[in-house]
Amino acid sequence: MRYSTGTKVLAGVFAIGLLFLLAGRQWQEAREWLATALVVGGVVALGVWRLRPRRNAFEAEARRLGLRFSAKDPFGLLDEPFALWRWSQRSYGRLDNVLWGTWRDLQVRAFEYQYDASGRDLRAFSCAMVASAGGWPALVIRPESLASRLADVAVPEVAFESEAFDRAFSVRCDDRRFASAFVDARMMAWLLSLEPRWGFEIDGPWILGYREQVRPWEIEGVLETVATFVERIPRVVGSLFPEALPPRPDIVR
Repeated sequence: MRYSTGTKVLAGVFAIGLLFLLAGRQWQEAREWLATALVVGGVVALGVWRLRPRRNAFEAEARRLGLRFSAKDPFGLLDEPFALWRWSQRSYGRLDNVLWGTWRDLQVRAFEYQYDASGRDLRAFSCAMVASAGGWPALVIRPESLASRLADVAVPEVAFESEAFDRAFSVRCDDRRFASAFVDARMMAWLLSLEPRWGFEIDGPWILGYREQVRPWEIEGVLETVATFVERIPRVVGSLFPEALPPRPDIVR
């Protein structure tokens, strides 16, 4: 909700209360209603005013990084077929504070994603996407949990020789050969070194990475980690699927 919207809501609460008085309601009844309405309106306004500084900070980071910014999602990113949306009950998800553009010769999008896990448990992530040419099989690397074991059971889970890695991550892919080539020993070691745990996905023309929500001025670190993930993709994957390497925007094809 925007700052101006919150102000309008609060003004509307006062206006409705005044109408109650003008309509001849007893003062005691109107006073009780106004007290409740003021509490509700105050909570709404406080939430809006708390959101605005965060958005301002993201907008400032976008300018510093040479990226564009929108408080709301201008791309319809929740329509992308990422497993994160499916696992997190997408219909209750919210995506905002979107940054996009060219960063370090990569086409990127960074944003915040939240969803209500159980009616009281709000989960929040900081996410970044890097464009690729597409063509790779869909691949999901997600921190292991009960949710990841139960989700997308139709997609095979790939086991690795490292018990430590299998305990920490769930990897799902229809093409086991691709998954095994992608998640080699070097990639496993790097994923295990990340704290907190990260999730990564490849689907269509995008590579997605996400972690627990960070502060606005730390979003560059999210971009850097996803860029490092791309850099650590084993060379053998590029030889198996050369057409899907992330494109360089400075090279005209």
